Amino acid sequence: MKLTTWISGLLLFVVSIGVAIAFSHFTTSYSPLAADGGYSRTLSAAAAAVKFPSNYRQQFVHYATVDCPNSGVVRQMYIDRPSLERLKASEAVSNGAVIVMETYSVRRGDGNRLVPTQLNNLFVREKRQGWNISNSGGWQSTWYSPSGSLVSDSQSSCIGCHIQVRDRDYLFTLPALQMAVRTGQTQYQQTEFGTSVCR
Repeated sequence: MKLTTWISGLLLFVVSIGVAIAFSHFTTSYSPLAADGGYSRTLSAAAAAVKFPSNYRQQFVHYATVDCPNSGVVRQMYIDRPSLERLKASEAVSNGAVIVMETYSVRRGDGNRLVPTQLNNLFVREKRQGWNISNSGGWQSTWYSPSGSLVSDSQSSCIGCHIQVRDRDYLFTLPALQMAVRTGQTQYQQTEFGTSVCR
């Protein structure tokens, strides 16, 4: 009888541990890069992922178009209007800034210029104190489908790429953004960095 009780208790303990491990896996998982590169955790959809600004085309400013010939992509860059206004008084991007990047498939147009054909993905970045994401400069990124459905809130590939431009506040398009603020015009640039995972 004691042996049966002991075995039942052991089985209950093992099952409890398994449930706890499964629960923690589904609520917060960690990037495989975290141990190697100090990259941040992957947030679950229930956590504080960057929200999709459904009205961004009406309320944000289109500040840059970026051709990426090696990736076969055109990127349209938008920033929220209050952050753009604050940039007029300061060269630094303020906390609370939200940037949306649309990525398009392309065809070749006149002068070999890339012409957007189909919207494929939306990437939203927000700068905020308290994200607690290392090597990000206070930015957090989220990937959405064109309909606004969450695709991924993993930070690893975003950080691994944007860390190349930490001297630009982790923004590849910071010079274009600053020029758009000065001129009031959408800027055009070709990417400096070859291919990218953001397609």
